[in-house]
Amino acid sequence: MSNRTSAKPTRTMDDAPSHHVWESPAYERLASHGLLRSDWHKPSVASLDFREGNTTPGKNLMRRAGTALCPPAGAWLNTTQVSAGTIKTMQNGRGGFEFLGNRGDKQGVHCYWDMFYKINPQAYQINNATATEGLQIQNGDKWIVVVPQGFVGLAMDMGQPVLLPPGMHQWQSATMRFEKNIDLNQSVITLGPMTLLTVDKGYEAVTQNNGRQQVLPGGAVHLLNHRNWKFEKFITCKIQTDNLQRVEVMTGDNVLMHVDATVCWQITDVQKCAERAAETMCTTGSSNKSTGTIAKLRNDVLKQAEASLSALVGKVNFSNTFSAATALAAGSAGAAPSTPLVEGVVGSGAAGAGELPKGDDAVALLFDIDKLGDAITHANDMTSRYGVEVLSINIISAKPADTTLMQCLAKGAVAAAEAQQLETIARGRAKASVIDAEGNADALKISAQANADADVTRAEGSKQAAMLLEEQDVAVHLATINATGAALKGANSNLILGQDPANMASMLMSNADYTRHTLKMTGQGAAAARPVSGK
Repeated sequence: MSNRTSAKPTRTMDDAPSHHVWESPAYERLASHGLLRSDWHKPSVASLDFREGNTTPGKNLMRRAGTALCPPAGAWLNTTQVSAGTIKTMQNGRGGFEFLGNRGDKQGVHCYWDMFYKINPQAYQINNATATEGLQIQNGDKWIVVVPQGFVGLAMDMGQPVLLPPGMHQWQSATMRFEKNIDLNQSVITLGPMTLLTVDKGYEAVTQNNGRQQVLPGGAVHLLNHRNWKFEKFITCKIQTDNLQRVEVMTGDNVLMHVDATVCWQITDVQKCAERAAETMCTTGSSNKSTGTIAKLRNDVLKQAEASLSALVGKVNFSNTFSAATALAAGSAGAAPSTPLVEGVVGSGAAGAGELPKGDDAVALLFDIDKLGDAITHANDMTSRYGVEVLSINIISAKPADTTLMQCLAKGAVAAAEAQQLETIARGRAKASVIDAEGNADALKISAQANADADVTRAEGSKQAAMLLEEQDVAVHLATINATGAALKGANSNLILGQDPANMASMLMSNADYTRHTLKMTGQGAAAARPVSGK
């Protein structure tokens, strides 16, 4: 429907200005080399080069009615109708090709009086362009191509590649032919004689430019702009960790050991690695790129790490470093916990000593960090020559290959553990006895001090009682009676008093009283008694 009658024409998408943003770094790289051709870019369907409608449906109806009356004239009449957004192809019968379209003013109705014209009834929908395939319309030497976003269109013009950016393109050329849309999501894109490389961060690309090796850094897009600049392979710069399983190594005293270890390594110089270690060129001359770079490097690094580990173990004297007798001696001497050296065995540094070796005379211990550092340095002396750095060599386990020796070591370890346990128990009991004796001594000391304090208290009381007795005669007599009674309580009174109980009075009296009592009983007077009392 024509919009010429409206006051202000409605603006359609086809009339809007085209604005393409190529945000991918791959587009920028191609554009910087002048490879993206936008000469044939068409912003809309209306801007395409095609024949517009030249008649109306009513006129075509009248023409077909006229040809019905005159059948020979029908061979000259060619009519068709093209819907908006579609394209039809036509051959003019003289070696020329045309596109038929619809811009809206004639409603896409076409009529041609030429018996040599051939109109293809198939209509191509421009909006049928997919996000992965795009759209290709070819009519002889004329092309209409839609390149989806994220792709680049590849056309060949007399052997030269022509790259088309995303969008719709139209051209007419007898030599330029469209090949395909190429997804830029791929890491390696072959564009005829050129190669587009997208190298991720953590990788580097090895290329050969006329026999000269070039390493391209990661995190960027690179273009190899001629055929003799060939991509060889990607080499990772990430840390690799591999296992050294069951490495058979001989110790300094000729004891065969089975050692399990891990090796961490990393490619630090890809240029040197590609020149001296990596297989980048197939010896058969084929284009096969699977030359196993990492597999070969891994084998080289593991072999070197195995050699360095063998040099470390070769410095170890097994009889001194690993013997169970040494562990037992160290335990009985009360030494500090020793370093575990063999799987299931605890050992000290030297036989018969309770301490780890010191100074330059120390035996090389397998699990000593400094000694392992020496092994890493030994390995890097070689691997650094081809751009690889060994980061660490970690021993997981080390044990003798002879099972009988392992059993003896296990028994020695058990004996050492039992001896250490018995020693711990004896020390505990001795300490308990000391604590018990100290407690008893403290108790006796406290008891003796209490008895002494009691005797002092009793003596003070006796002293004060004696002083009071000296002041009172009656108290003196009472005290004498109490003391005598106490003495007689536990003795035989017959032995003391004899057969006459009257003797009791003489015992309870003082000498003066007894004398007075005697004189009185014998009839002597008081005069005779005075001298006695005077005494």
